Amino acid sequence: MVSWQKQASNLPPATSRIPRRKAGFKITGEIIRLFRPLLKVSLLGYRVEIANALFPDGPPEGEVAGRHPARILFVGDIAASSYNVLNHGLGVASQTSRYVAREHNIGCSWTTISETEMTMSRAANAVHTMELKADAVIVIVGVPDVLLGTTQYEWTKSLERIVTAVRQSATPECPVIVAAIPPMHRFRAMPKFVQRILALQIQRLNRASAAVASAHPGVTYSSFPSLATAGMFIEDAFNWRAVHSHWGKQLGAATARALRTGTSAS
Repeated sequence: MVSWQKQASNLPPATSRIPRRKAGFKITGEIIRLFRPLLKVSLLGYRVEIANALFPDGPPEGEVAGRHPARILFVGDIAASSYNVLNHGLGVASQTSRYVAREHNIGCSWTTISETEMTMSRAANAVHTMELKADAVIVIVGVPDVLLGTTQYEWTKSLERIVTAVRQSATPECPVIVAAIPPMHRFRAMPKFVQRILALQIQRLNRASAAVASAHPGVTYSSFPSLATAGMFIEDAFNWRAVHSHWGKQLGAATARALRTGTSAS
């Protein structure tokens, strides 16, 4: 097991409670099923957008020099592939790894399993087919699942399969950090009712992730940073470099804390 030399200090909370839904409002599978045709239209738009998006050249992997390097595996969709930034060093995976390295005064290497349409189910299948060599696994999927109308049951079972695979293939104490699905309905202009449906689906799946984290030791749910953070917008255009940076700090805090906890328990 990696030896952590530095005690992480003044870390922001690794896991945040999902806001309670408004009184009298029920999020049900029937609502999402009713609007699945609308979600499929949004999925087509997503595919067109991704086809024209910026992704850096080369494999999404890297290393922070230092002793006792931690190995972090990211399993994700477009975020893990450094969506809309010029190089992988600006992406959320690299930002997260650098944060962990600084907090523990160690080295850190990161690799990814990523697809633009990676779902939680595909992620579970991918993790089950490989021998994992990681000190922490970060799951950062959700956008395709939102647009496909994935149910809470399907999402939960797939996430639990990932946790089981990590425990069996990596080490029993290997932490799993589950990133919240970002508020994608706020990333571009769309009709209000479409925003509402996407928000409902995001909330349902994030609640499912938080429930899995609560039920399984060593699993952490990490919320998405506030969009109110300065620098998120530049002349009304979404600043993806800032998004990756702030998200990396949030995930880095969760991962640094989880690694320290796992080491203390081993």
